[in-house]
Amino acid sequence: MENNIIWLASYPKSGNTWFRSFLTALLNQGEIDINKMETDGIFSAKEYIESILDLSVDDLRPREFESFRKIAFVHKAQETKKELFVKIHDAYTYSRWDGLPLIPNTGSRVALYLVRNPLDVVLSLANHAGLNIDDTIEKYMNCEEGAFIKKGKTAQQYYQLMGTWAMHAASWMNQKEIPVHFIRYEDMKAKSFETFKAAVVQMKLNYSDEAILKAIEACDFKKLKQQEESKGFKEKQIPSSAFFFKGETGRWKYELTKEQIHKIITVNESIMKRFGYWDEAINQIK
Repeated sequence: MENNIIWLASYPKSGNTWFRSFLTALLNQGEIDINKMETDGIFSAKEYIESILDLSVDDLRPREFESFRKIAFVHKAQETKKELFVKIHDAYTYSRWDGLPLIPNTGSRVALYLVRNPLDVVLSLANHAGLNIDDTIEKYMNCEEGAFIKKGKTAQQYYQLMGTWAMHAASWMNQKEIPVHFIRYEDMKAKSFETFKAAVVQMKLNYSDEAILKAIEACDFKKLKQQEESKGFKEKQIPSSAFFFKGETGRWKYELTKEQIHKIITVNESIMKRFGYWDEAINQIK
């Protein structure tokens, strides 16, 4: 069986949709419609099990769901000849019953892990979730049980455990089952060509430099935002707020209080240091 699954992993609001827009443009000769992404859904989607295995997810116990989800993804990887680009916000975790990874390594080629300064993430996540900054820090960024929970039979996605921002990154960094390539959001902006080309190489895709540059231009943040404003974005969670919010780096310097910065860096210190976010944060609160 070929390893066709390419995981697009990230803590929420870290550039995952931007990167999927780039992939869509790359696969479509520079054309992109944000409501018709050329990627293959999200790991937490119930439809993967329901469409492939003809089961109702809402009738499954958690242990059954975990088992059937892995079966569904492995089956899809076996059946398709093309790459499967799967978005995932779940931390890399293990089953409480058998201790095995919840994310299947069978059929997996690589995981691209997109990481962004948590001090900027919290601003975008607050807008996305419709919460204030302090509640977002408490409920998500610094919460060991932090998760996206969508309840009820009308919900299209299953529970997504994330943990703290640092726990999430560390979970993917420390696992050894799937090769991981890390991509900083800040490098996607500051060193676009080098960063996106490196990702294309890691995914083992064959595209020219010209095609990569064309895709980067097509997924410029302003263009994506204009599309959302003109025809909406079906992945948007809250109708009244913009999904493509600001897309800036460094907003935290003038939008977060010193107390809020201190709360985030205290819990997430080790991974902030690993990705070069620590020193600037410390200097800001001195």
